[in-house]
Amino acid sequence: MKVLHITASNKGGAGIAALRLHKALVNSGVQSAYLSRNVTIDFQDKIIEDSFFKYKKVNIVQRIQKKLDVLLNFSKLNKAQSKLNVVKDKLDYEIYSLPFSNSKLHEHPLVQEADILNFHWMGGILDFESFFKNCKKPIVWTLHDLNPIQGIFHYKNDVIYNQKYIGIEEEKLSKYKFEVLNNSTLKAFVSPSNWLLNEVNKKKFNSNILKQTIPNCIDFENFHIQEKTAIRTKYGISSEDFVVLFVADSLKNKRKGFDLMLEALEYLQNISLTIVTIGKGTIDLNSQKVVALGEIHDVEKMAEIYALADVFVLPSREDNLPNVMLEAFACGTPVISFNHGGMKDYIINNETGILVEDISGKKLAEGIQQFYSTRKSYDSQFIAKFAKDYFSKEQQALAYTKLYKQILN
Repeated sequence: MKVLHITASNKGGAGIAALRLHKALVNSGVQSAYLSRNVTIDFQDKIIEDSFFKYKKVNIVQRIQKKLDVLLNFSKLNKAQSKLNVVKDKLDYEIYSLPFSNSKLHEHPLVQEADILNFHWMGGILDFESFFKNCKKPIVWTLHDLNPIQGIFHYKNDVIYNQKYIGIEEEKLSKYKFEVLNNSTLKAFVSPSNWLLNEVNKKKFNSNILKQTIPNCIDFENFHIQEKTAIRTKYGISSEDFVVLFVADSLKNKRKGFDLMLEALEYLQNISLTIVTIGKGTIDLNSQKVVALGEIHDVEKMAEIYALADVFVLPSREDNLPNVMLEAFACGTPVISFNHGGMKDYIINNETGILVEDISGKKLAEGIQQFYSTRKSYDSQFIAKFAKDYFSKEQQALAYTKLYKQILN
């Protein structure tokens, strides 16, 4: 059985999760390969040179032919992109992806060699029409956001925010993708969270398409409990400080809710906090101490930051099963988040963290206040063990292998 994992990039939450799954399968004895724009790993688990997604210079005949094709048969990609460009300046979104691409993914040698394909985050590399027309291999699609079952956007709120300007096109492309997938060789949707799987079930896909929840795994070799005092000294933080951690790609990412974190701090003037942030952007708070570490891509350093924190605050307005939450758990650090998405699946009140019922800065502040009052009752060893019980690579590999065999049989 040869399984190929395909994702647009090896970076970001989806790329990292896909690579961890690939490694977990290899360690369990499954022949697995990994394909992305940045990194390609063959079925011998070797990184190989791969120019498939790179720009290829075309000769003059090909250039003329391409221009004629555009003039005579304006592509679906160009049509959809043109409609978006008209209103793009008015849109409020984190990211969008169209179900059209110039990549002929079905022609990649690893795709042709594989017995089963495992899609992940496919934005920009999957052309629905050409791929599903030419490739008839069984497909498992691991969902990292809502884009595979929506039209353009990756998150529910972005659909709502932009309904006025691009709602018709969003609905049109959502129906298009649904019809293509319903009549394709898609055999299963896998979601790391129950929330996202429930969103799939609302779409009423064919009953022969399996739906299953399998959580992501964690790299426990890097993410584990560490001695706080020594690490805090390294970063100039006192062992007596109450340290609250925030992590995102950018502090300006509305979905990740740093604005709600700032709002919460206004209600926490009675607590002396040290705020540690990871992500693009800086902040200046007169009332609290801030340690802004910027972007961090080093795994060992990230593990240190999780370990030095008293609590990790994850105020996402919308999220699947963030790797950062699982990594914090692995380091023995409790998590405060809102009671939705994949967070509600694994945050146990007063044991692994606190779930805040309402999405607001005030309620988030109440959650932080509650944690502060009971912080000494949390057991980092229990939290780390909890992570190993639910997010081990062995469990993930076993669940996926069972699914693959069920499909192939």
